[in-house]
Amino acid sequence: MKTIATLAVLLSAVSAKKLTLRSVKANQELATTTSCDKQKCPAAWRPKPNHHTLSGSTSADCCDKTCELFTCRGVYRSNEAYWGNVGNSPQVCCDKMCGTDFECDVGYVLADATAPGVSKKDCCQPKCQLFECTAPWAPSAAKKDVVASSAEECCEKTCAAVNCSLPGWAPNKSKELEIGSTPEDCCTPLCGNSAQVKCPFGSAVKDEDVNKTSDGTDEGCCAPQCKAYKCSDGFAPNVAKDDAFGASDEECCLPTCKKFECSMEMGWAPFPAVESDIGDNATQCCLATCKQWTCNATEGWLPYPEGAKDNTTGASNSICCMPACEKYSCSSAKGLMKIPTAKTVGGTTDEECCESSKCDDVRNKMAKMEDKEVCNGLEKEKCLKKYAKVKQGNSPAIVMCSFDETYNLCRYDTDSAIKGGCTEI
Repeated sequence: MKTIATLAVLLSAVSAKKLTLRSVKANQELATTTSCDKQKCPAAWRPKPNHHTLSGSTSADCCDKTCELFTCRGVYRSNEAYWGNVGNSPQVCCDKMCGTDFECDVGYVLADATAPGVSKKDCCQPKCQLFECTAPWAPSAAKKDVVASSAEECCEKTCAAVNCSLPGWAPNKSKELEIGSTPEDCCTPLCGNSAQVKCPFGSAVKDEDVNKTSDGTDEGCCAPQCKAYKCSDGFAPNVAKDDAFGASDEECCLPTCKKFECSMEMGWAPFPAVESDIGDNATQCCLATCKQWTCNATEGWLPYPEGAKDNTTGASNSICCMPACEKYSCSSAKGLMKIPTAKTVGGTTDEECCESSKCDDVRNKMAKMEDKEVCNGLEKEKCLKKYAKVKQGNSPAIVMCSFDETYNLCRYDTDSAIKGGCTEI
């Protein structure tokens, strides 16, 4: 009996020791986890729906990956519209493409193998062989494989049945495949067919052209005279040639400054005030543009980027140049300072010339986090020297790491994010 009592005491001591070890281990694990409500999910992750009731020490404990991190492969293609969705499969994150192996019915062809789609309606387009041409259209064997579904694209007109041997008419082979029922529709009038050919003022049919076939227009039979010719811009009428036959600026007109081509490439623009004057050189007919002007950088004037003002007429800094940001005043009350490149960058607004006064510290005292590096988990000393470049909407921003003394945790300081980022960072 004494031996049994001794064994019972020993077993009780061992059990108590195991319970003590389990309690210590549980307390250690509890110390390494935090409430997911305090965790910040990395880029392209989203908090779990019930994250405020969870605890964890990793992104996977508290967050779900979004489709932005999923790679679509094979017959699936990426769609940025799904990037914000929580998911990790092609069915959730991708569009299925029609694919080159998609089989269309007879008379249909695959429209676009890379287009999203899973049905014949999505992926196939009909060929003309399925289109029924009705009067006044005729089927065209040449177009049976054309991918289309309209009469204009799939059918041909015909005039072959019309008699074009009547007096004053000649066959027009170019219209044989067009639809028509009268000579007016389908034939070419002879120049002597006065019922069809009526020369306008300033033109007439020459005797030798009476039996000539025209192209179906008055112009095909009538020889124009200079008195009816309207000179193009850059030309003036030459009255000495009013009764001469002609239909061009060279035959009927004299060149003016408007005809002269001012070379914008050489820094010359048209000068409207002298358009009607006769002239043949840039000095007479053109205005100098800003391309010829040299901006005075020592006085704070810079050329517009990409030659934006090259084609503007002018010859002064105020017209041809943009003020350097060095001349602009950034408001310290707004927490702004001039960008480091203020002498070489032009602008007249805060957005062009200013940046957050925090940018100096970011440039000189901090370092950008690596691709997979996050604020969470950084030691205090390293935490205060790290920042990340992110997107806020369509604009860049810099978010610095901040150390929370209460929770002894490094986290993103989104409230103090530098909107618009910092120059050259």
